[in-house]
Amino acid sequence: MKGDDLVEVGKIIAPHGVKGEFKVFPLTDFPDRFESMDELDLYDGNGRFIKTVPISSVRFRPDKGEVMITSPKIRDRDEAEALRGMLVKVSKDQRRDLPEGEYWIDDLIGLSVIDEGSGETIGTLCDVMVTGGSDVYTVKRPDGRDMMIPAVGVYVSSVDIASGVLKVKNIEGLRDL
Repeated sequence: MKGDDLVEVGKIIAPHGVKGEFKVFPLTDFPDRFESMDELDLYDGNGRFIKTVPISSVRFRPDKGEVMITSPKIRDRDEAEALRGMLVKVSKDQRRDLPEGEYWIDDLIGLSVIDEGSGETIGTLCDVMVTGGSDVYTVKRPDGRDMMIPAVGVYVSSVDIASGVLKVKNIEGLRDL
């Protein structure tokens, strides 16, 4: 499967105990997804597929933010230690459906940002900062400078992932910030 078609949902951080159980740090807003998975596809830090590991049990440690996983193929601590640092990836089509008006960050990155009023291309959305309140979009302008646009209705008119366009409005005061 192409790397572009995959998303990271977890990272193996350590073995747990001596019988092969290992800890996964969830890289997803939906850690309960691990309960419905039959296997983990593991990749190294360079994105190369390493192996598929079947799952025999999953338990959660909400106090630590970890998912504990056992596999019939991982029988002892040494085998679990060998998994440390590997990434758990799934295909994009296995992501959860989001409510109307919410988007996956990787789907937003690369959108053309257009001023709704003038039709001017402002730049390309290159990053999304997740904050305690509303997210903030970082737009790379043609001159190389970044422009920050709060992801709220006052500034964002529409998002069309299929067309690759994010339309904005009322941004005059944001241009020089």
